[in-house]
Amino acid sequence: MRSVNDTYRTRSGSHLFRFRFQEQQSGDWIVYIASQPDYCGRPDDAHSTHRLSDSCGRYVCWTKPLHTLRKAKQVAASWCEKTEQYIRYGKKF
Repeated sequence: MRSVNDTYRTRSGSHLFRFRFQEQQSGDWIVYIASQPDYCGRPDDAHSTHRLSDSCGRYVCWTKPLHTLRKAKQVAASWCEKTEQYIRYGKKF
């Protein structure tokens, strides 16, 4: 099983996120959040932020299996952009 570290900066350039993409025994991927910006007073519960957690840390909540690293990175990028909108404007996703 592979583990890949990567970063993502939002399109605005304002926020930087760090991830650990972890391959599972099934071959699917989980997007663990290594670091991210503060929510600046917005609710930061699992539901509001679309994050779950397990013994390895917090990860991006996604309903479908992520079969490839490429897809996992696409999901991470989308989550970052939506998270930035939530932090800046309170826009729920």
